[in-house]
Amino acid sequence: MFRINGIDGESIVVDGNWVEKLRSGTSRGRNPADQYSGIQIKEFSRRKKLFGSEKEHLLQVIVNVGTFYSLNVPVEQRAEVDALVAELEKARDSASS
Repeated sequence: MFRINGIDGESIVVDGNWVEKLRSGTSRGRNPADQYSGIQIKEFSRRKKLFGSEKEHLLQVIVNVGTFYSLNVPVEQRAEVDALVAELEKARDSASS
């Protein structure tokens, strides 16, 4: 089982033949891993506070598994995002075999 935690209490879990989106520990969607057809990763920044000048740099990860699961993670977690891609591809390939 592989889990990547994003900001705001959201996460994506790859568990064998399933890909699941969680928000605050509650399932928001679950799809078979063999429906995985790609991932988009976009880097963006936003202000930490409404009127502050300090910014945080994030990655928006959009996973296509029949539907779209979106997750925002700090840019420092790029290695975990790459591991997510590897897990999704491995789960898809083993499910379709």
